[in-house]
Amino acid sequence: MTKVSVMTVDDSAAILTIIAAYLEDSEFSVIASERDGRRAVQRFEEIRPDIVLLDLIMPGQSGVETLAQILAIDPDACIVMISSLGTEDAIHECLTTGARSFLQKPFTRDDFIVFMRGLGKTA
Repeated sequence: MTKVSVMTVDDSAAILTIIAAYLEDSEFSVIASERDGRRAVQRFEEIRPDIVLLDLIMPGQSGVETLAQILAIDPDACIVMISSLGTEDAIHECLTTGARSFLQKPFTRDDFIVFMRGLGKTA
């Protein structure tokens, strides 16, 4: 079975570790993790993952800026914004910019896997 490739982007090393642990032993495989939006854009161009999990709030380049730059490379990229600051305005901005979905932190492993499986059908 071919696994669905995932790139995670979050300035928190703890979140990157948690997501990788949640996806272990599933049909998803984290093939890259970045803590910086600019580096994430470069890595996306190199590896073209099936799904990008992208934090909204990061130092330097925001998640929305990173989202727009990745979509400029591949308008069909499946990008999910993740954040603990899921205000209605923030969610609207992400979805309007082109994010496939928005996932509110924190989330449990079971809920995350169910979410990812639902996403895989649209990726």
